[in-house]
Amino acid sequence: MALAISKVYLAPMEGVTDPPMRKVLTRHGAYDACTSEFIRVTDEPIPNKTLIRYVPELKQGAVTDSGCPCRVQLLGDVPESLAITAKRAVALGANAIDLNFGCPSRFVHHGGSMLLKEPELLNRIVSTVREALDPAIHLSIKFRTGFASSDELPTIIKAMAVDGVNELIIHARTRKDLYRAEAINHAAIGGIMSLTNGIPVVANGDIVDMKSSKDCAALTNTDRQMIGRAALGIVNIAQVLKSHAEPCTISELLNVVWEFALEMVALGYADKSVMDRMKQFLGYARKFRPELNSFFRVFARCQSVYEAQHLLVSYIEHPEQFEIAPEMQPGA
Repeated sequence: MALAISKVYLAPMEGVTDPPMRKVLTRHGAYDACTSEFIRVTDEPIPNKTLIRYVPELKQGAVTDSGCPCRVQLLGDVPESLAITAKRAVALGANAIDLNFGCPSRFVHHGGSMLLKEPELLNRIVSTVREALDPAIHLSIKFRTGFASSDELPTIIKAMAVDGVNELIIHARTRKDLYRAEAINHAAIGGIMSLTNGIPVVANGDIVDMKSSKDCAALTNTDRQMIGRAALGIVNIAQVLKSHAEPCTISELLNVVWEFALEMVALGYADKSVMDRMKQFLGYARKFRPELNSFFRVFARCQSVYEAQHLLVSYIEHPEQFEIAPEMQPGA
């Protein structure tokens, strides 16, 4: 019998899941939790005003407007600074802290997945943060299967599986793999379940529909999953995976894109910024909804929010006008 998915989380995505995006996606996604973009912590702990800027949900009980819990994600390599920053976030209202050891960016020189080469430091960071927080505060750790090889994963798990850690969130690629589709390795997660000290595991990486979710659950033997960019193509993907709902229609998706634009306009974003983010949203969405490709080529030429609104309404009311001509169909 296939393992039923019990929890679905919205992944933190740098430059994508900022506060307005979290607000809109959690309104439609019924996620069990979302996570902020990472907050870089160096030698100095992060001041309160910066934490609130990154995570305005702290001002309303650390939940989005729809009530979805929002975890504060921290990235750094100084255990004491991370612990102090985590305590400040909790004092501001955070109920959950997430530590990022998964970011593969080359601009993060000694943090994120770069630290997977240093299991002793990983252990010291996790232990220091856990000890600094009240046991009631949820602590999750997000990381990859290794730096260069998934053979490193057992050692990494032993460093991470500190008493009091509440979840281990594992992206099923190494740092070396970056985001290459052919490198996904959910089986590596399944191979370490006996080493986690009983800490629940969340599987992450290329879970984009019901089939990939079922395949991942079978390989990992965990009923918790985290969804990344596919959330922008199927805005109700949490319901799809947990309750077998039908994926949202293209019209429903485009209405959500417009909701997102309105959120940014209300926050005072410049017209160009709103357009850039709408194009980003649709650019990711079309990777999972290829029927959007012809529409996206037209939308990418939009120069104003007014023009974008007109085009979205046109597609919703008359999608046939954006269909690919027969002579342009693949293989024609």
